Amino acid sequence: MPLAATAGLLLLLGVMKIKSMHESGTPLWMLVGLVILVVAAVSVAGVLAWKFIPRNSAHAKMRSTTDVKDMIGRGAAERGLGLRASITSAKDVEMKQLAVAIGRVGKKVLYKSYEDFTIIFMGPRSNKTSAVAVPRILSAPGAVVNTSNKPDLWILTAGLREQVGPVYAFDPGSIAYAPQTWWWNMIGHLETLKDANAIADQFVEDSGGAGSDRADPFFTPTARNLIGWTMLAAALEDGRTMRDVLEWITTFSSEPQNILAAHGKRREALAYASLLELPNDTKGGVYGGANTALACIQDEDTLKWITPPETWETPHEGAAPIEELDLWNLYAYEDGKAPTLYLMSQEGSASAGPVLATMVNRIFELGDRAASAFGGRVDPPITIVLDECANICRIKRLPDLASHLGSKSICVDAIFQSEAQAQAVWGRDKYDALWSASTVRICGAGLQDPGFARKLSDLIGTHKVREKNYSYGRGGGSTSEHLVREPIMPPEDIAAMKKKHALLVRQEAKPILIDLMPWYNEPDSGDIVAVKDIATAQIQQSAVVALGPDNPVARALIARQQAALEA
Repeated sequence: MPLAATAGLLLLLGVMKIKSMHESGTPLWMLVGLVILVVAAVSVAGVLAWKFIPRNSAHAKMRSTTDVKDMIGRGAAERGLGLRASITSAKDVEMKQLAVAIGRVGKKVLYKSYEDFTIIFMGPRSNKTSAVAVPRILSAPGAVVNTSNKPDLWILTAGLREQVGPVYAFDPGSIAYAPQTWWWNMIGHLETLKDANAIADQFVEDSGGAGSDRADPFFTPTARNLIGWTMLAAALEDGRTMRDVLEWITTFSSEPQNILAAHGKRREALAYASLLELPNDTKGGVYGGANTALACIQDEDTLKWITPPETWETPHEGAAPIEELDLWNLYAYEDGKAPTLYLMSQEGSASAGPVLATMVNRIFELGDRAASAFGGRVDPPITIVLDECANICRIKRLPDLASHLGSKSICVDAIFQSEAQAQAVWGRDKYDALWSASTVRICGAGLQDPGFARKLSDLIGTHKVREKNYSYGRGGGSTSEHLVREPIMPPEDIAAMKKKHALLVRQEAKPILIDLMPWYNEPDSGDIVAVKDIATAQIQQSAVVALGPDNPVARALIARQQAALEA
């Protein structure tokens, strides 16, 4: 039983006992004296306990909000107001327009601002979807972009985001069986070789090429150049698409050289010509490396998302037309019609990760330009939730962008399962830069790496506790007491942290232990449950159509639907 409840019960029993004694004839002066003696004895015992009994005040130290007053209440509102040029007063304005709720300490809600770049570390099944991704998406004041390798975010949030504005889903792997309603021209904006090489880098690095231990000093960069040249050629010639890029590389075509020369790209054309003159074995290795890097878009299921419908192998048979998605619309939309873009892909050999990363990188570039057009910041801020960031959205320059995006109100949450996962993608030095540039770090449950747990424990620091030592000799025993320093939160406690908690590690503040706010514990959880059920039914229906009536899973779903109707 909690200490306060125990004390309250004892007090109630004491009052009842005194009342009973008084009713049975005990003089009032005697009862008053008895009460005074009891209170004095309890007070003395409390003082002695406070002075001599060892105690651990770690929990109190971890719950102090002294250093984060600008993340609470009026402080958070005033800070957020300074970042929204379109809002002149915080009066009658919803808090989500000014800041992002990230957790509680007691009854105090903590908010991060729309200029914070946030990295989140949480192990599998540790509340990162329920307490981080879902709340971020649903509380966003403007457009939203999110990545995921599961249908959870789509199921839990798409229905509610449709009430805010248009919803777009990229789902080549049928993760949520979301129908395709758009395509994106990946090379439509390319004008220079530098722009083309930035996309080529993404494909080569994601396939384990540049920057990895397997990178060849000649073949890997040359394959990257080949992809860049062909992408630039396709972008310069009207009517060309990524299908032409794949065909040119597969057939060792000289067409890109001709196009580059015709559009005044003399140096690029000469470089391409020199590649074609390489010995066959060498040339085969370069083209083979380029094909390997582009493997994720060789499949029609992915390729049709980045090419126009008239080029598809199978004609579009859906009722709705397939429109070209203009990513500028994430920053330019009518009030009350903020769009949401869901980017879904599995990891591994079938991953469309390079396409996701290229798209998000392009969104960052456009955000930079949009922010300048708005006068310095995107308004309303755009929310970008990169779940499974290290698996399906490996943006090479993310560590370099971390300190820059927040200043433009491009609010990023990059979610990782562990520190080691992030280090494996960017390397130790780049990862250290990412950690240092992040203004908010949230570390939750499931972090089992001893090194990372020790790092967090060291950041939290130590406190003094009383330690008693007993010694025995011929003359008898003796007791000594002194203060020693111990970790406020040892590594083993961090590794065993409950999923309802997380550590908030912020610049210019001591780490604190916060209570997470999963959507299922919030007052509006009923709204999410309602759209969840509808979305789940829609996914099942779409799955039946996609799999075909003869598929065993489709038959099982049909049987369930029929049973539900009959019940």
